[in-house]
Amino acid sequence: MPLKLKIALSGLLLLISSYSVADTSLGIGLSTLGASAKLAQSLSENINLRLEYHGASYDTDGATDGVNYDLDLDLSSVSLLFDWHTLNNGFRVTLGGLYNDNRFSASSNLNSANLEVGDMTFTSAQVGQLQGDISFNSFSPYLGIGWGRAVHQGYSFNFDLGVVFQGKPDVDLRSIGGSLSNNALLLNEIETEERELQDDLGIFDVYPVISFGVTYTF
Repeated sequence: MPLKLKIALSGLLLLISSYSVADTSLGIGLSTLGASAKLAQSLSENINLRLEYHGASYDTDGATDGVNYDLDLDLSSVSLLFDWHTLNNGFRVTLGGLYNDNRFSASSNLNSANLEVGDMTFTSAQVGQLQGDISFNSFSPYLGIGWGRAVHQGYSFNFDLGVVFQGKPDVDLRSIGGSLSNNALLLNEIETEERELQDDLGIFDVYPVISFGVTYTF
């Protein structure tokens, strides 16, 4: 877990532990944000506070018009969520936010003889390999609905459906090992390539969350 996430998680744990309400639950889950560990506490009869850590890693691929990329997706986030059981039953509306360290590591595929970087074509020897980091807003609001009480007598099963508003991806690419890696012409086209990759990954601006979990209340 990254250091900044550890600090955020520790602070939120202290916040919850200092709240003098008896009903507390622990849980685990799986979601599109990764595997999760959960701590929840009741604030009133129909409002619960949830603190969750999510994490996972996936390998995938992607492409702009001229470059194929190998993408490593690292999911890592801490969420603080408020559940409001509006109808005094299992249905709830959830508001909150994530400390978001979700990111991609990108590497261009080395199998191509030529690469169209930005608006120009270069040989693979000239470019070497394009490597980069793709990150999102550190704070990302969350809005969702769900079913099941996170704090309930004994075991409780929960389902969530929502979205994380994590904003446009920030793309930082660099050329490694090419004969033109430090050439101004290639560097200018890499900036265009960054914008193209940012547009192609725009589907992650609003990230869908589907979550299943189980909690146990002490």
